[in-house]
Amino acid sequence: MIKVIFIILSLFLTFNAFADGAKISELQKESKADNDGKLYLKGFHHLNAPHAINSVSLSDKSIVGDKSFRFEVNNGECGQEPKWSDCENERERSELYYSWKSNQFGKPDDEQWKKEKWYRFFVFIPKEHNILAPSQTSIIQWKRKKPSRVIIMFRYHHGGLYFDMNGDTFLPDAFYHLKYDKDMREQWTEILFNTNWHPDKDKGFMKVWIDGKMKIDYKGVANYKSKKELNLRFGMYSSGLDRYRKAFNESKHKKRVIYFDGVRGETNCQKLLNDNKRCEELLSQEVKVYKLYRPFNWKGTKKLQPYDLKTLNKPAYKKSQN
Repeated sequence: MIKVIFIILSLFLTFNAFADGAKISELQKESKADNDGKLYLKGFHHLNAPHAINSVSLSDKSIVGDKSFRFEVNNGECGQEPKWSDCENERERSELYYSWKSNQFGKPDDEQWKKEKWYRFFVFIPKEHNILAPSQTSIIQWKRKKPSRVIIMFRYHHGGLYFDMNGDTFLPDAFYHLKYDKDMREQWTEILFNTNWHPDKDKGFMKVWIDGKMKIDYKGVANYKSKKELNLRFGMYSSGLDRYRKAFNESKHKKRVIYFDGVRGETNCQKLLNDNKRCEELLSQEVKVYKLYRPFNWKGTKKLQPYDLKTLNKPAYKKSQN
């Protein structure tokens, strides 16, 4: 009975506010002030830890408007629900849920497949952010529903930022390197992502630009067959934390901090950026070299080398599960 009461209280706190953090209404106000377009900030992830020190807050550090979202995760900041516990599964997180304003009245709902979408994120990695590799951290992810499975993630791992066509939907799971960690510290990085979430291999696509340079140009299945509903969440989500403790003989997880600003979603590039010339320039680019890292090639745990990457002269697209 006590455990049930604790879980209900945790869920209540998750969708309202955290200790020393911002209320969801304050974050929604800031999201609208930054012109979030078709995106709608729905709430805190229900597995954010209710006892977190400063899970999600507003910061004066910004590139769009006056404020940005600051995410923080510390050792032991994990949550639980009736059928799942991050604490028992080596995970910690601080994430926000987003939905899509899908109808003429702007009512937010889950995103739908087969329609083109454009997304923009500005990400800032401060000096105090600690990378806990060989555990893994997602900073942006889209998941399909019923059952809940990951489609893609933007990961922050050893060596920097990666695009993960996730093993829940694609085989084999692999990371495509986007930008080095040393080039992301103490500055804003722009991430642009374009897809149509289409399950047909002849119609689907995914494109990624980092600071205006195309890094991913994928054509093929972009969603799992028959899964029409999906949603976005971003912030920080660490998993496999036992790998970090074993590799470095640590008992606690170091502090992680990341900032997001100017998060926006639209149905085409012109609406997203309000700059036709820039859109034409973005879409005229090609990707000639991909850098690939396969996170599961190593057995057990090990201290990873800074840039353990394989260079590909052409895209190595993965076969999708259908």
